[in-house]
Amino acid sequence: MSSRPAYFESIRERSAKRWEQLDSDPELAAPWHQLFKQVQSPRHILSELLQNADDAHATEASVDIQDGSFLFSHNGEDFTEEHFASLCKFGYSNKRALHTIGFRGIGFKSTFSLGDRVELYTPTLSVGFDQKRFTEPFWMNGSAVNRDRTTVRVLISDEHRETEVRKNLEEWLKSPVSLLFFRNIRRITIGGKEVHWGSFGDGPVNGTEWLALQENPEKQFLLARSTPQDFPEDALREIRQERMLGAEHDIALPPCQVEIVVGIEGRLFVVLPTGVSTQLPFACNAPFIQDPARLKIKDPETSPTNRWLLERTGRLVAEVMLDWLGNTNLHPEERAAAYDMMPDVDRGNSALEGVCGAIVEKSFETAIQERDLLLTDGGRLADKEHAVVLPKEVFEVWPQAQATALFDEHGREPLSKHISGKNVAKLKNWNAVDEISNQDVLDVLQSKHFPKPSTWRQLLSLWVYIDKLLQSNEYYCSEDELRIVPVQGKDILLAASEVVRLGEKRMVPSDDDWAFLGDRLSVLNQNWMRFLTEQRRNAENEKDKKLDNLVDRAESVLDAVGLGDTSDTGNVIDQVAEAFFAEQQVQLRDAVRLAHIAAKLGAQIGDHFRFVCQDRKLRPIRKTVIYDQDGALELLLPDEWAEQHLLHPEYTKEFRSCSKDEWVAWVSSGRSGLNSFVPLKRDQSRHWSEMSLQKTLKERHYAGRYNTRYSNPSFLISDWDFDAKFWEHWEALEEEVPAVWSCVAGFVLAAPSQWTNFLSATVSEVASNGHERRIIRDGLPPKWLAALRERPCLPDTNGVLRKPSELLMRTHDTEALMDVEAFVHGLLDNEATKPVLKQLGVSDTPTGPEKILQRLRSLSQAQTPPAHEVEKWYRRLDQLIDSCSTEDFLKIRTSFGSERLVLTESNSWENSLGAFLSTGEEDIPDIPLIRAGVRELTLWRKIDVGDRPTAELALEWLKSLPSGKVVQPNEMRRVKTLIARFPISVWEECGHWLNLAGEWVPTDSFAYALSMQTLTRWSHLHQWVREKTADLQMLSAETNEAEPFSTLTPLSAQIEERFDQREKPSGEGEQRAWLKELGLLLQRIELDDEQEASRIRELGIALSNTLWLTSPRIQIVPYIDGKPAGTARQADALWLGDTLFAEDKPLAKLAKAVAQELGKTFRRQDIGDAIKLCFDRDPAFVRSYMEENFELCDEGEVGDQTQRDSAVVEEPSGDADGPHVSEAASDHEDEESLPASVDEDGDLDTVVHSDVTGEDNPEEKDHEDERSMQSDDDKDTEEEVIYRPVKPRLSKPQLIERFAVAKGFKKDEDGHFFADNGHTIAKTQGSLFPWEMRNATGDVTKRLLPKEHCLEREPLQLGADIWGILEREPDSYALILADPDDNPVEASGKMLIELRERGVLALHPSTYRLVIEHEKQL
Repeated sequence: MSSRPAYFESIRERSAKRWEQLDSDPELAAPWHQLFKQVQSPRHILSELLQNADDAHATEASVDIQDGSFLFSHNGEDFTEEHFASLCKFGYSNKRALHTIGFRGIGFKSTFSLGDRVELYTPTLSVGFDQKRFTEPFWMNGSAVNRDRTTVRVLISDEHRETEVRKNLEEWLKSPVSLLFFRNIRRITIGGKEVHWGSFGDGPVNGTEWLALQENPEKQFLLARSTPQDFPEDALREIRQERMLGAEHDIALPPCQVEIVVGIEGRLFVVLPTGVSTQLPFACNAPFIQDPARLKIKDPETSPTNRWLLERTGRLVAEVMLDWLGNTNLHPEERAAAYDMMPDVDRGNSALEGVCGAIVEKSFETAIQERDLLLTDGGRLADKEHAVVLPKEVFEVWPQAQATALFDEHGREPLSKHISGKNVAKLKNWNAVDEISNQDVLDVLQSKHFPKPSTWRQLLSLWVYIDKLLQSNEYYCSEDELRIVPVQGKDILLAASEVVRLGEKRMVPSDDDWAFLGDRLSVLNQNWMRFLTEQRRNAENEKDKKLDNLVDRAESVLDAVGLGDTSDTGNVIDQVAEAFFAEQQVQLRDAVRLAHIAAKLGAQIGDHFRFVCQDRKLRPIRKTVIYDQDGALELLLPDEWAEQHLLHPEYTKEFRSCSKDEWVAWVSSGRSGLNSFVPLKRDQSRHWSEMSLQKTLKERHYAGRYNTRYSNPSFLISDWDFDAKFWEHWEALEEEVPAVWSCVAGFVLAAPSQWTNFLSATVSEVASNGHERRIIRDGLPPKWLAALRERPCLPDTNGVLRKPSELLMRTHDTEALMDVEAFVHGLLDNEATKPVLKQLGVSDTPTGPEKILQRLRSLSQAQTPPAHEVEKWYRRLDQLIDSCSTEDFLKIRTSFGSERLVLTESNSWENSLGAFLSTGEEDIPDIPLIRAGVRELTLWRKIDVGDRPTAELALEWLKSLPSGKVVQPNEMRRVKTLIARFPISVWEECGHWLNLAGEWVPTDSFAYALSMQTLTRWSHLHQWVREKTADLQMLSAETNEAEPFSTLTPLSAQIEERFDQREKPSGEGEQRAWLKELGLLLQRIELDDEQEASRIRELGIALSNTLWLTSPRIQIVPYIDGKPAGTARQADALWLGDTLFAEDKPLAKLAKAVAQELGKTFRRQDIGDAIKLCFDRDPAFVRSYMEENFELCDEGEVGDQTQRDSAVVEEPSGDADGPHVSEAASDHEDEESLPASVDEDGDLDTVVHSDVTGEDNPEEKDHEDERSMQSDDDKDTEEEVIYRPVKPRLSKPQLIERFAVAKGFKKDEDGHFFADNGHTIAKTQGSLFPWEMRNATGDVTKRLLPKEHCLEREPLQLGADIWGILEREPDSYALILADPDDNPVEASGKMLIELRERGVLALHPSTYRLVIEHEKQL
């Protein structure tokens, strides 16, 4: 309909006028707006609207979110004028809205939390409200909403609010409890899902009802309501204040009800759930006064209304529970469920929830006082004096009356077995009932005998119950004292300690013996065991897991009480002994029989057993009964004492129930309790001063410590000793039997376990007031051991009797000293006797390593020491060093470090620094290795023998070499290898180096140095020259150019070679065309280094003017500082001044010598190669070769060029007669240059010296040097010189440049190469592989070493370090070589290794010469 109700406009005008007042008075409006904000919560919208619908007598409602709008509708009554007027107010409500969350009239206003505009549609209304003036309505027309129902619609402002309201709807679906507290609504549809509470009949008492959700009818809840009751006056006053009503307002509230729902968590409701969740076992709904935010209720301590409502709740619970328990029309199980609503809260909880729960519980407690509330098993209600809680499990074993009589001495009726354990716990917490607890049951079962249950099934129930208690660890008892075991032939249950379990077979084969035992035993009922076996079989056949579990529990009890297996024979024999020896008359034969049966069974004798002694009296083993097996003991015993304590001989006269071997084994095992020697007795002695005590401790060799606390104490020694009569007897025997003490010790050590508790005396400190305090607990030998210590009572391994202190026992630590020290005889030395031996004074600690070291010293002096003997002592030391003292360890390590006590694999003797366990990766020859047979010993590492020759260990070894002495031949190669590996460290840290005389001398004694770069013949030099010259031949060029080696003067620079005046040749020389042509062409040479070019041109002038003079013999003498430095030597060629002296030989034999003599002055490999190839060639060939391989200036420029060069060139040093010069330093080219020589056939042979040229024998060194310097044709006259060349600027690009260009790289101004993809090739410093290839990110992808060399033409020699790098990292390192057409070729380490593995590439050691095998395919 579209017409407005008559009352609408007047209500709207009143509301508008109110807003005008508020707008004009902000102070008046502030509380309104503040209260309005407090109710803005999407969580409460549905609850508020449902309350309004219930007030309008609606029976069902629906809620949904459609197209972003919140829609709520119900089928309740339309608005009246009064209701609509209330809706348009704030903070005031009509009287019937009391029982609601929104009784202030604010429920409808909560919808503004979703949006700014709320629309309301009813059959008579179509209005809207704007948030700005939330109580002022305005009329709306044209809505398509169903006008038969009341509908509220709100357009939701944002996604966040929509999410919140959706969550609230989900909560209602999960827990729609609040519907139970509405008067009318029982059904609600939320987003198409229906929640419908249905009634399932009346409850157990009047005013109660069973309710459940329609979709889950099995889960029912009990709703109980109190009778209506008027509010008390203090509550009315509080309500008036809450509603902001003055005294002039009439308020008449209807009687109030409270409601509880049993089965719901203890939350408080005001129709809708509050935030108060108590420990009560039911939910409670009442018109509680809430806090302004409507989250919780006001504290009942300050709210009389809430306190009154909570107290009414407690009374309601008591009334319903008591009526429910008393309803005899119900089954006992249904009646027992009444305890579910019994409160049991923590009254000490001071939080709001705890306070509310405590108020309810206290009210409940008041209501049940003096009421019988215990439901008994007989169905009646009783008080605490007439009912008791018994574990329900006992009723499954014995009838109720019998069980009660057995366990409750007052005979009270048991509490109903239908009451749940949780509810029983409540009653106990309330102290409403006494309990026969599980612990009480266990205690009673240990104190008296119970009748055997009627059936095995009932006994099984008992055992299952007992197992549950034992497994819980909450209870304590002696399991074997529980009287629950059925016994053969008896109607009562016995304890396991009274019962034995026998197997199906008889324990002893003899019928008589079995009857003898059986008459005196209580045996576990075999039918019980058969029942359990049968139940197990049934469970397996029927796959009954429950029954299987019951049998498991019964077997668990069997194990717990000690009857899981057949009883120990000791228990069986002890039970028989208890009965047998209690008889009036005991026959000797029966006593022997019982002992023999015990021996047959190997039984452990108990306290009830007795033995008959020689005086025919029974004695327990605690009285000491001794068995003298072979009669040897009788000599050591006084006669009277022996009669009383020696076992009667009848025991060993005849064996019927056991064999002799079984008897001996039983006695030896210790299970018989028979002693093998006289007993010890306790002895005490008092010392009144500490000085007296210390004297005794010293006498007993006590090495421990103790601390005293009391002032002026006395000291009490609790001791063990043999009775004085035994000592007197033994001392009297000593004269007749000198070995008496060995006999005594032998008997002690024969049964060492008997003496375990008697190996130490104790000392207590006693105060003047009598207080005692133990200060020494162990380690102090008792009197009897101290006395034996001083007597020769132990034989050594040779049978000689010694005092214990003179002997060692064999242990892991002392075993090393076998054959060195005296050891106790092996028959007495075992694990069992060691504690006794130690207290006797036999040492288990090694005496020290000195004797072993002395034996090694002696062996090291032998010409051919037996290796097996040496290794034996190494093994002994290895054992000894693990447990020796720090002092002994240092002695061992120092001896091996300073003396040559290590025999190596090569049968040489070394100290610990000079021997190693493995060669490692270092290429060091003749490494002294520990012998393989003892290499695994831990000794070596402990005395600083290195695993492998590291730099640190190498330096330590070098430091140990004697200074100023010739290095031994077997050590020379190692020394040279090590100084080549670690040159700077050796020079600086050792301060010593090798000289040419083979001596190890201080570095400050050197005046000269000889290296491969400044090599000169030196084998003919005098001794004083060799002693002053450092041998640097094993070092690389880079190392020699670095400090400290670069600071040494090269020997070659100091040597001046002169003709032997007696042999100086005479005559005129002749011009040689090839020499002149070569000299002229060298005058035209152009190099990058202008200074170097000038030097070469100057030498070219000298060469072009040189005359060739043939001499029958050339003899030269070396001089240093004008002093002869060596003997005369013969030379094949000598260039002095303008003359080249050559020996009278065929030219073919002179070619190499002339090339070397001329080449060493030029000091360039390329020119040396040119001299080799141009020797005695036609001038045209010389010119052609030079023009092809060198950059030459025009001939017209020679004069000017030479003139310019002569102004800057250095005057060559050497003989005043000519250009013979000593070698000087020159610059290196980027790529490694290879010195060259020419063979007889003119082929170019490239030679690279390896890092180390080893010399094994210093005496042969001179001859080796001679051989290394001479040619193959004439070893007596020709010498070989290695140059330090400077490469000229060639007519073609360098190899690295050709390689880079071939790879697509371009050269930049810095001499580096770059590619378009960002990759680079650049030079680096300080690396054997001087060029690096990097990717676009700057990472090194490969390191390169260019070699202007073709492997297919001739072999290539590499340093060991270079080949080692290629082998270790084959993918990261590569050589750049040339192919036969002079094109660059990359030879990676990987490729070279593959060629070697295929046999294409041969690798020759020493200098690693790479040779292509031409018969193999690449």
